[in-house]
Amino acid sequence: MYDPTAFDNMKVVLDGAAYDLDMSGEAVVKGRKDLIDLATMSRNFSIRIALTHFSNVSAEIRVDSTLEHIAAELLPAVGHLDQGAYVTIEFSWHVNQNQSLSYSQLIKQLWGPERIYEEIERVSSHNGESKALIVSFNRLFTEAMMDDLLDVLHHVVKTLQKLDYRFFD
Repeated sequence: MYDPTAFDNMKVVLDGAAYDLDMSGEAVVKGRKDLIDLATMSRNFSIRIALTHFSNVSAEIRVDSTLEHIAAELLPAVGHLDQGAYVTIEFSWHVNQNQSLSYSQLIKQLWGPERIYEEIERVSSHNGESKALIVSFNRLFTEAMMDDLLDVLHHVVKTLQKLDYRFFD
């Protein structure tokens, strides 16, 4: 019988929780990807969500697993390696000149200084200017941290709510 990897289990839990938010009306799923990179034998799952009533900012939660992490689970000889996956979040938005508060600053404040941040600016003649902020955790998520993964999803929703001008204090 097939024994799913930590990546598979994390993907299923994250996917189900995101669609539960969609069904309850708390958020809407804007897209999802489930990819295998045959060149590096790595896997990537991502799901993009936004608030139902506020789609200016969306967030994509990514779970990435490398060949080494998959091998650690499937091959007893390399079982000493860490098993799990990396999690990142990409908040993205179209630039609005009337923004009263910098989304980047608020996201960094809400996620804390212990995270790793990467800011991206995109300029397109077709779609205009957009920005993204990638939040990385400086650690591997393991199967034992499934509750942490769900907490990340719920914190993403709370962050989107804070970014909604109607929630600004």
